[in-house]
Amino acid sequence: MTVRIGDLAAFKRDVTRRRATAVFDAAVVTAARATIHAVRTRKAKPIAHRGSAFSETLVPSPLARVGGCVPRGTVGYPSTALMIGVPAGVAAVADLVLVSPMPKDGSVDPALAYAATKVGARGLYRAGGAAAVAALAYGTKTIAAVDKIVGPGNAYTTAAKWLVSADVGIDALQGPSELIVIASKDADPASIVLDLEAQAEHGGRPFAALLSDDDGILAVVRAVVSNLGRGDGAIGLYRVPSLSAAVEAAAFAAPEHLHLAGARAARLAAKTRNAGAVFIGTRTAVAFGDYVAGSNHCLPTGGTARWASPLRVDDFVHWTTRVTAGRDLKAAARAGAAIAKHEGMDFHAASMELRG
Repeated sequence: MTVRIGDLAAFKRDVTRRRATAVFDAAVVTAARATIHAVRTRKAKPIAHRGSAFSETLVPSPLARVGGCVPRGTVGYPSTALMIGVPAGVAAVADLVLVSPMPKDGSVDPALAYAATKVGARGLYRAGGAAAVAALAYGTKTIAAVDKIVGPGNAYTTAAKWLVSADVGIDALQGPSELIVIASKDADPASIVLDLEAQAEHGGRPFAALLSDDDGILAVVRAVVSNLGRGDGAIGLYRVPSLSAAVEAAAFAAPEHLHLAGARAARLAAKTRNAGAVFIGTRTAVAFGDYVAGSNHCLPTGGTARWASPLRVDDFVHWTTRVTAGRDLKAAARAGAAIAKHEGMDFHAASMELRG
């Protein structure tokens, strides 16, 4: 099923009128504004370099058509539509379409449709998992092929993105959600429990771990998590010899989220590396990053944070190098021709010598 832009406008009215409160409406706007504020200063701009013989400029151009994957749990995730749509809009992507599983009764999730209108999506398609990725990559009778596929999903979505990545661009391979909390003695155990349990709310076998050098923190968190009996299967608690050791362990794991809880832990922020997003201090709940902090919640997982980055404006542009020759090319032609002749590229050498 395709929800066209006119229908999305109707769903927007429906959400405002019946299905959402003014608080939800304000929350969507707040999240969008926070994300826009965060990414505007990072909008891609041309990069110029001028040498003695040539001038080069790296010029960014927005992608023409992008498909965004919006996963679904028991409900839709309008927050993911914002995380995809806002940087796409800042990059000036001409045509953004979203795919997402929908309710089994055949209806369209009104909150998701509303968020889609906020980010200017041209269409919302009832599709999910590997089938949605294949449709975006190669096109169908109702969905035109896209230049790039972005956004998270389940294991099938992630595997499908990897399979089609030779034919279409992808942002990253985003698997089950991950969190490592590094807590010092002065951290608040109650907030740590909430952060760990919040992480365990994610589907698809999420992973949450607490690393601390303080036995007291570990004991309190262990007791509360055990009593709650909800996300304890996804939560691990580990005693480390020092907070510095915890930072090194986190760097090896390269988690999606890293939270530094407590003042002593927060002072190690500059030493952290290999994490999709780092949340510094007890007050900086990871959940803020999922909704309103201005960071993006489409993050690398599975250790890929060692080389991959969060979804950002640069994921929605491609760069072209423009080169212009100057007046005096003699030295450059001699140097280039010498290398070309060594490599057996005689016509390469002749082409440069003619200009020199």
